[in-house]
Amino acid sequence: MSRKLAALALAVGLVACGGEEAERQILLDYVQQMQKLDGKNREIVKTIEHLRKPLSEISEQDLAKARRLINDYVAELQELVPDNLDYKELRLAHNLYVTKVAEAIPLSGDKGREVRREKSNVDIGVRHIEKLTIRHYKAVDILWLQRKLTDPYPLAWPSS
Repeated sequence: MSRKLAALALAVGLVACGGEEAERQILLDYVQQMQKLDGKNREIVKTIEHLRKPLSEISEQDLAKARRLINDYVAELQELVPDNLDYKELRLAHNLYVTKVAEAIPLSGDKGREVRREKSNVDIGVRHIEKLTIRHYKAVDILWLQRKLTDPYPLAWPSS
């Protein structure tokens, strides 16, 4: 009886170790895919800086460009990682992140009002992406630490 119990414990231990190693690899792959958004993150930072300028220096074309950036960011993010991740915590974090970031599109939508108010809407949209991405990076960093990965954590929001 004790031999069967010992064999069962060994089998469970091996499966658990294999699962943890698989989760590490999934996390590494995910972080590598998220790094593909670094260029877009820099564009978001530049857009935020541009929207800080006086209203006289902001045009309708600037707002349209920023809205396209928001739409492109959300579209690229939605295509980045499949929903069938085997790593439950990462899948939940990613799905929540994508859902919340997608809210930037209606937040920044063109309501047909004067440029001053439209500028505020677009600013809210890009800052929404910034805030949620920083929060998501922190959540992924926690998963990184839980999996005891020795590599330095590579995801960081670009500084302005």
